[in-house]
Amino acid sequence: MNIVEPILDSNSGYSLRLANGQGWHVIATEGLRSWAEALASIMELKRCDRNGCPKLIFVRHEKGKGIWEEPNDRLDPTICEDLPRIGWKVRKFPAIQIWSHLDVPDVLCEIGHDKGYELDILRMLLGVYPIFERAQCSGGLPLHAGLVERNGNGILLAASGSIGKSTCCRRFRSPWKPLCDDESLVVRNDRKQYQVHPFPTWSDYLMKRSKQTWNVQYHLPLSAIFFLEQAEADEVVPMGLGEAAVYITQSAHQVYHTNWRKLTSEDVRALRKEIFQNSCELAKAVDAFKLRLSLKGRFWEKIEAVLP
Repeated sequence: MNIVEPILDSNSGYSLRLANGQGWHVIATEGLRSWAEALASIMELKRCDRNGCPKLIFVRHEKGKGIWEEPNDRLDPTICEDLPRIGWKVRKFPAIQIWSHLDVPDVLCEIGHDKGYELDILRMLLGVYPIFERAQCSGGLPLHAGLVERNGNGILLAASGSIGKSTCCRRFRSPWKPLCDDESLVVRNDRKQYQVHPFPTWSDYLMKRSKQTWNVQYHLPLSAIFFLEQAEADEVVPMGLGEAAVYITQSAHQVYHTNWRKLTSEDVRALRKEIFQNSCELAKAVDAFKLRLSLKGRFWEKIEAVLP
């Protein structure tokens, strides 16, 4: 076995735990130590020893080497001692390769040798996909939606990139508290209750060199979902279950749009089916509305009127 980038302490890493009980032990080889520290800082993850959760392992691909036939050939033995030698499945993105295996919950992310700020942020964006996908397996969904808090409850504001989620989030007044404005992760626990976590706005890092951080482990019970539309006057319109399920599905697809091209047609069909099934269950459990927004109205008052 080749040992290219041994980690300083294979038990050391960062802990990520979700409201549905799922967790990850995020670790990286020494060549990615500063990158992993930046990722952990953005997501406000705390350093920890081995926490008993599946490992999300980031390792740098060695310059000049070909594509790995199996991902653990170049890992420190203390990391891969409990990982199978063969049978790994890979998704190849330009900046990162994500390896998974049917027999183990651990995921390995191979990061290319090319360096650069934009590439590093893109790898972070893609590197959280395993977190989304694992949550989705238990009924959750990542949504292209901002998250705001009111009275201890989470409200999602979903829209495509051109509608104005970020502007909408900035317009809220106290006691409303915006938590994120681009991506949120909805998880479902074993009692079929939905909680929601804020996730970073990666585009702010790419375009604005943002220094903002997000506590992705913070979570709230999901109270309602609002789908934004631009309008002359503020209005809230209740949605039926079928319409809500379709809109939720579309919002999840917007998160995964970078991912579709790297999957087989069979995997795409399976992912789309799972997203739609989860969307239908979410629509049954959480009220959904269309929120028609004017430029200067007090739209939050319309939201407050329909909340419990």
